[in-house]
Amino acid sequence: MMPLNAIKRLQSYLKRLADGQEPMPEAEKLCQWIADHADTFHSVMEYDLKSCPKIVYNFSANGDVVIGGASDPARQTDIMWQQLAAVSAPVGVGRYREDRICYQSEQFKNDGEARSQHLGIDLFAPAYTPVFAPLDGVVHSFADNNIHLDYGPTIILQHDPAPGVRFYTLYGHLSRESLDGLYKGKEVAAGDMLCRFGDFPINGDWIPHLHFQIIFDMLGREGDYFGAAKPSEWDLWASICPNPNMILQMPENVTATREGV
Repeated sequence: MMPLNAIKRLQSYLKRLADGQEPMPEAEKLCQWIADHADTFHSVMEYDLKSCPKIVYNFSANGDVVIGGASDPARQTDIMWQQLAAVSAPVGVGRYREDRICYQSEQFKNDGEARSQHLGIDLFAPAYTPVFAPLDGVVHSFADNNIHLDYGPTIILQHDPAPGVRFYTLYGHLSRESLDGLYKGKEVAAGDMLCRFGDFPINGDWIPHLHFQIIFDMLGREGDYFGAAKPSEWDLWASICPNPNMILQMPENVTATREGV
């Protein structure tokens, strides 16, 4: 259940959107801070995501690699690793804003509409791949979201890099050991190894990957957050969870169109 003050904030965002304004009033300022400091962020992987080879996947339609749903993660992992090895790419990418087939089940629906449009960016690599903090922060919260096709082990960092600037980054589908020794408020420096990719089924039963997401308002949640939005509410949620590539800075097109392609 969302706290009352968070419900009121969400209602205010919806009113601003209806009035033709940016739903979250702080979003523009926060995006500008991130843009102004883009050169200072540490890569979240041991590879330089600005330059390393990649395959950018399209999960808005079924292809050679299928994620989630009733797919076999072991078989799909083997297919993806073969594809990446064939082009000497250390990482596969799942796009922001993508309207995904795998989110069409009842698990992702309420009021008849699926939360199917992806609010994060996925980075696919072998289980136990290390993940590094992109900038200084503290542990806001963490949890093992131990439900099929959920995040599995998850960490959320809080960043307060300047007066009046606060935002969060989420790291999902981790190894269970990634939660060992964590506590709220634990300080993390840019470049510190934060966690490791999980393996199926611990990571929610997905191909091993990191779900990385920027969040501007936690809406009272801890250890978990919406990873996808209803397409009809995209403009609202894109204001609260902007494009993670502002931090990752991959030169490839890792953002789907409004239609999800």
